[in-house]
Amino acid sequence: MKKTSAFAQSKVWAALCVSVCAVGSAVAATWANPELVAKVASGELTEAKVSWWGYDAADATEYLQAALSSKAKKVTIDAPMGTWYTRPLRGRSNLELVIPKGVTLMAKRGEYKGQSDTLLTFRLADNVKLTGGGELKMWFEDYTNKTIYGWSEWRHELSLLSSSHVTVENLTLSDSGGDGVYLGNANGNSNTDIILRDLTITRHNRQAISVITADRLLIERCLLADTCGTPPMAGIDFEPNSAREMLRDIVVRDTVARGNYGCGFDFSVFQLSAESPDISITLENCTSVGNRQPTKFSKPSDTINGFRGCVTFRNCTFDDGEKSCVNLKSNSASETMALKVENCRARDYAKGGELAPMTGAWGWASVPKPTWPDGAPISMLPTSAEMLATAKVFDAKPGEVVPLKAPAIRGRGDFFIYAAQKGRVHLKGKVLPVGRAQFKDAALFVNTMKGRRLKRVEGPTGFRQETDCSFDVPAPGFYHIEVRVGSYHGFVFTETGVPIALGPYGKAKFPGLNCGGGTLYLRVPEGASRLAVAATGGGGMELVHAQVYDGKGVCVLDKDNCSSEVYFSSGTPAPGLWRLVASRPSKGCLDDYAFGTYSHPCYLFLSPEKTWEIPVVK
Repeated sequence: MKKTSAFAQSKVWAALCVSVCAVGSAVAATWANPELVAKVASGELTEAKVSWWGYDAADATEYLQAALSSKAKKVTIDAPMGTWYTRPLRGRSNLELVIPKGVTLMAKRGEYKGQSDTLLTFRLADNVKLTGGGELKMWFEDYTNKTIYGWSEWRHELSLLSSSHVTVENLTLSDSGGDGVYLGNANGNSNTDIILRDLTITRHNRQAISVITADRLLIERCLLADTCGTPPMAGIDFEPNSAREMLRDIVVRDTVARGNYGCGFDFSVFQLSAESPDISITLENCTSVGNRQPTKFSKPSDTINGFRGCVTFRNCTFDDGEKSCVNLKSNSASETMALKVENCRARDYAKGGELAPMTGAWGWASVPKPTWPDGAPISMLPTSAEMLATAKVFDAKPGEVVPLKAPAIRGRGDFFIYAAQKGRVHLKGKVLPVGRAQFKDAALFVNTMKGRRLKRVEGPTGFRQETDCSFDVPAPGFYHIEVRVGSYHGFVFTETGVPIALGPYGKAKFPGLNCGGGTLYLRVPEGASRLAVAATGGGGMELVHAQVYDGKGVCVLDKDNCSSEVYFSSGTPAPGLWRLVASRPSKGCLDDYAFGTYSHPCYLFLSPEKTWEIPVVK
């Protein structure tokens, strides 16, 4: 699932600011009540009504934005007019916006053509309150009609981006082309101290609430209903975009998720890893009723290596039809991620459909970390300059360029190369589209293995354009190549003149793959013991057919429709070149997936002809 673009929103806002500022200076005298507007500008009045600037029954954007951008601490959208039609609006810090009962802040029909156009956005804002009993409303039926609008899942109703001390209460939010409320990231910081209270959030295209990053969030006495259109279609979707984001000190209380086409409460935490802050989420006195399923967990990226946190369900009721029992089970959380159920009930169709107390038989428990037969833990080995210093390089075609048929990485990937001499390193690659977001940018960053940045190499400038990404290195040896692609699109290397491998940098998650299948290679040295090779899909219906062939060509793992992590382990792995093959599953779709290794360096080579080997340390 793609996330909203704060950059795209900022461009829209910049253009709007230019327009509003120009209007404010040129036609201030034409405001409906210029004397009161002047008193607001001077600070004499701290409370204002939008009607002081004016009202237009067809398009009131000019007046609404002028009021929102003013110095007034409290702005009220006047009740007598009823409906205020507007193009995208931007809020600010130190603002109380009152939308009284009977007033609708309505998206202007035919506008919002941009993929990330949002009705109301607060970016890096502090000390904000939205209240009043009124309604924010958009045009769900238009945005989901592909003959009228280009596809998007990001036309949100209310977007809070890295904002703090925000209270949104006593409002109705309906009919957006994305989320009712989106809590996202604008500058690398989380949203902090957010309260969503007494809200009715209904009929949205993606979900009622998306929580990308939040620290101290309270969702209380809300109704989250009738989400349908674009997955995951949840009441609340907790889904960080990266391991650097957080879900910390979150409480959902006295809230009902009803009739959503996806889950009532969705925990898509697959981007989190051992680097991430601990999850801490409590659902208290909540109800999931009439949803496709009550809740699900998409696995963390680093289930083996210490993903941490706790999700607690306390005094909750799950009443979602025949799937209530089955889908309450977690199939992916690690031992360090606790899932607790306290005094909860679920409809049990094995007992005639009664609402029965949940016990351990419902399957809520931690999944133990896998261990070797002797009980020793399976662990992931971080890559390091010291490790590569002992490597033995295998290059069957030194100096020659070979074609590649490896999978693509998604958004960001860490690659490692070995240059036999100083000078030119030949690489070609291309960007592959994921979803329908527009092309943004692509670049390669060349670093030493000690982390010193050497240069930036510009990547392709459009989709599917095979581009020369070659560069010069100052000396022979290993280098770390960081690939970054905007809008979470895919990137694939198509040619190489040097040994190149995909892997984690430091102690990180398995490399994320996308954009179709392909083959990666793993070199296991003589005398190696304790090797585990893991494969995983993206969760939900994002599946992969994973096959692993050992150094003798024997298929040791063949798992179709792989969603959560599966792995092959051995105390005596066959030495040589292993193959890790990803192909389309017989069900679902091939989207996000990953391969990785435990107790062996996770270098996954792009070509069988150009590799290296880390010898066994005796």
